[in-house]
Order: sequence, then C-alpha cells, then structure tokens
Amino acid sequence: MSAGPACGLHHLLLQTSDLAAAEGFFLDFLGFTIRKREEFTDGRPLTVTNEGLGLTSGAPGHPCAVEHIAFRSSSIRAIADRARDAGIEILKDVGPGPYGLTVYLADPDGNRIELFAEDED
Repeated sequence: MSAGPACGLHHLLLQTSDLAAAEGFFLDFLGFTIRKREEFTDGRPLTVTNEGLGLTSGAPGHPCAVEHIAFRSSSIRAIADRARDAGIEILKDVGPGPYGLTVYLADPDGNRIELFAEDED
C-alpha cells in the first residue's frame, strides 16, 4: 500500500526575536488562544495555539524563506483600523486579493501576515 498525499497544513512554528512581543501580536491583537505552553525539544519556551501556530524564541536574525502567512478571518476593515490604532505596521492596506478582502500586517519580527475574508467586499 502506498502512502497517500499530505492532507493540508496542520501547524506552523515561528522563531521569534521577542517571544513576549510575538504573543502580544498573535494572542492579544489577533485573538489566537493558547493550547499549551511547554519547552521546545531544545529547551526554548514554546507557546502552541489552538489556531495551529507555535511560537518560540530564537529568530534566525536574517530574512526567512517564508513570503507570508495567511489566516482566514472576518471584519478585515476593522482589523486594519485596530492595527492603525495599535501602531502595527500595515504592509498592504485593505483591498481585493485572490481569496477575498485582504490586509497585510507586519508581526513584531517583520513577517508578512495576511488576513482575508472570503465573503467581504
């Protein structure tokens, strides 16, 4: 019996230069929720979210190969307004994208975070 195809992305682990700042962005601003906090295999702190994102310390300190990370969301215009109010950098303001209404934000490490809603104009 041959192995089947991969079924989809399950989670993503980001190395951060400031774990507290990353948690502030993903947990406090975007509203992700904590599934578990523990140590990564090499002893670094690890925060795992219910939304499939893991955060740990130790950013590589150079541009990464990931172009952007996209999350399905809602109320894109309201997210952009909250980002402005919070001083979060908007890399590309609200507009149409291939999956729906989209905004691109920078997380504390400069990663491009896309938020989109399929049913919004």
